[in-house]
Amino acid sequence: MGFLNLSLCQINPTVGWIEENLEKIKEAWQACDHLSHLVVFPELALSGYPPEDLLLRLDFIQACHRGVQELVEFSQQRSSLALVGAPYYDGELYNALLVIGKGRLQGVYRKTFLPNYSVFDEKRYFKAGGEPLLLDLGFCKVGLSVCEDIWHPDGWERVYALAGCEVLISVNASPYYVGKQEYRENFLKARAQDNIAYIVYANLVGGQDELVFDGRSLVIDPEGRILARAKAFEEDLLSLSLDVRAVRRRRLLDLRLREKEAKGVLTLQVPCTPREQGLASRVEDSPKEEEELWKALCLSLRDYVAKNRFDKVVLGLSGGIDSSLVACIAVEALGRERVVGVFMPSEFTSQESAEDARQLAKNLGIELLEYPIRHIYEAYLHMLSSQELTVAEENLQARIRANMLFYLSNKHRWLVLSTSNKSESAVGYSTIYGDMAGGFAPIKDLYKGQVYRLARHINARRGYIPERILSRPPTAELRPGQTDQETLPPYELLDQVLELYIEEGLSYEELKELGFEKETLEKVLRMVKAAEYKRRQAPIGPKLTKRAFGKDWRMPVSNLYDPCT
Repeated sequence: MGFLNLSLCQINPTVGWIEENLEKIKEAWQACDHLSHLVVFPELALSGYPPEDLLLRLDFIQACHRGVQELVEFSQQRSSLALVGAPYYDGELYNALLVIGKGRLQGVYRKTFLPNYSVFDEKRYFKAGGEPLLLDLGFCKVGLSVCEDIWHPDGWERVYALAGCEVLISVNASPYYVGKQEYRENFLKARAQDNIAYIVYANLVGGQDELVFDGRSLVIDPEGRILARAKAFEEDLLSLSLDVRAVRRRRLLDLRLREKEAKGVLTLQVPCTPREQGLASRVEDSPKEEEELWKALCLSLRDYVAKNRFDKVVLGLSGGIDSSLVACIAVEALGRERVVGVFMPSEFTSQESAEDARQLAKNLGIELLEYPIRHIYEAYLHMLSSQELTVAEENLQARIRANMLFYLSNKHRWLVLSTSNKSESAVGYSTIYGDMAGGFAPIKDLYKGQVYRLARHINARRGYIPERILSRPPTAELRPGQTDQETLPPYELLDQVLELYIEEGLSYEELKELGFEKETLEKVLRMVKAAEYKRRQAPIGPKLTKRAFGKDWRMPVSNLYDPCT
């Protein structure tokens, strides 16, 4: 009987850079060709994911078509078949999985279920396909699907199993958030067991604006055991052999699939010779939460800088926890020589903050520029005839600092990193055109508690952040003796309310039933609503939680709904 050999090519494409994506596909295909019957690439690997409104341009679609034609020509010298995710236009535009080999486009599977929730807008661009595609290799049968198809309760997996498919291949561009991998693996294990088949799950990797793709492509056997797992947050080529006899033996003992019969399934016949010797698989470790977040943050920033061709990044260092963590992420992602810190003390900046900012820069080995803003601030106050210290004067300091950072960005083509976190942006405890400003916001979707936990996690390995930064009460230092907790509930409490309200969708009444005080809830929920106009103008940053501010959160700025009624 022999083995089905396949390779999962977990690549990091760049949206719109079809030439480079094409080279990645060719290189990976060539590397795996001698090993495999099937070489599998992720969803929309040719165009990058998500292409968004590029898909509304005919010239872009034509460029994708030329890329497909080039792959067809390339396949003439290959012995394996490639399964490549790409936009496919035949009078209608589809999110497709193309079967390419032997100098031909052998077949096209069109994605059936188009997600239109959370960060997805596929119904804006694609027409839904309407039929499954079974790939008959002669010695085994393979069912094809694209991402949402396998997640959908009415997907094609059961149809394929009833039609005799031993292997079900799903190509994906599945974005990361904390906790998703456990859910993903449990779900796919159930799919394998229910259909008594191998599940082959090929996922994209890389950062794309607000999204991070974590890779971790999988192969699961009919018993629900993980046979192979690719690396997390890295490109990887994973080759292995599947013994289809294991499926047939199992189906002889389990009669469920004999009760119905699949009819009219479109079958693509491409005979192949089974291999006699199997390839050993590998199962890469899947990192735990803090390390997972760390890898996601570094990949997101690294790709944003590379794909937008910035030379360096610059950020304000205040001696506080948020800017310290962002600086650590930047050094890990880009290297110390590409990170510039700027310390901009005012008359309210403490000696402790000055010492800690300098020590952090020294520990990281990054360049530190110092531009005191006291005289600039006083000049503003003199011009405005301001005699008192209100929130307006406090925020003026933050906006002066932002001006300095964007001057450096403009002068040297450096990317400004915002250091604002999710807890602060949720309730508006940040200055628009001040500390919120930037070209990219790495920790935009981290709650304050997560910031501290991640900082301690990294410090346990690197020791970059001075201990005093971790132990001092958080403060913006925009007036004497200021601390965050004068204005906000304790972050531990605030984060609990925000997570339940934003990510779980609990109402004011439901939160009260959980024991939160009425006054705290009214304050927090109304702050969240009032800060919507600020968040709409904030820089993008990576989605790390189930519901992030950005594409995942589309609240109207102008609305009179009271969340506390």
